[in-house]
Amino acid sequence: MTQGRDERSRYFVSAGMPALLRERAESEPPGVLADLGAGEGAMLYALDRAGLVGEQIYAVDLSERSLAVAATLSPRVTTIVGDVTHVPELEDASVDAVVSSQVIEHLPDDRALAAEIARLLRPGGWFYVASVVRGLHAWWFRRGSGRWQLDATHVREYPSEEAFATALAHPALRLDAVGSRPLRFAVVDPALRIAARAGVVRRDSLATAYERSRALAAAHRVAMRVPGYRWAEAAGTRLPR
Repeated sequence: MTQGRDERSRYFVSAGMPALLRERAESEPPGVLADLGAGEGAMLYALDRAGLVGEQIYAVDLSERSLAVAATLSPRVTTIVGDVTHVPELEDASVDAVVSSQVIEHLPDDRALAAEIARLLRPGGWFYVASVVRGLHAWWFRRGSGRWQLDATHVREYPSEEAFATALAHPALRLDAVGSRPLRFAVVDPALRIAARAGVVRRDSLATAYERSRALAAAHRVAMRVPGYRWAEAAGTRLPR
């Protein structure tokens, strides 16, 4: 699988997506997709833009502001404000695929995500989950959980791919692929955030900035590795009942 800008940040919307996700979606394009922890809609936008979602996208997130952005990205999107580990608005076995990127590390109980994925997926449906793995000497400039880490709101950062996979273990789910690669960030990302705080860039247009500007899209290709961190990802299947 190739390294792409989609492994650098999922806080900005772009047409790129991780190779493992593309491979799974192309092999079985979902008619109905649930994006758990959709944020501004980066994952669902990439899938929809590639023509890999047939009928309906459910975007679930706690942030109404983020979902307001996601709702503008596709007419297929229906937003649900709520907890990704408990989505009563969606019935059992009601979706063909579930994606969840950079969410599980924020959850008080990370095992609860796999249980909800198993409930939502129809038998034979697939899922894709991404998180981060923190190496022994990893470092970033945000403070949280008593240490410097990638995001101050992270409840945990997995020490290995095995620990990440263990969090996704569920008797109704089969893990088909687990892997990781160096985590990178586009150097223009923080500049855009600063510009938004200063009022130079409208906050409500920040998420889609790279899609609206060719110059910014070109600048987004320049990336730096986050010391010691890796982008972890897993894909799997809902087993027959």
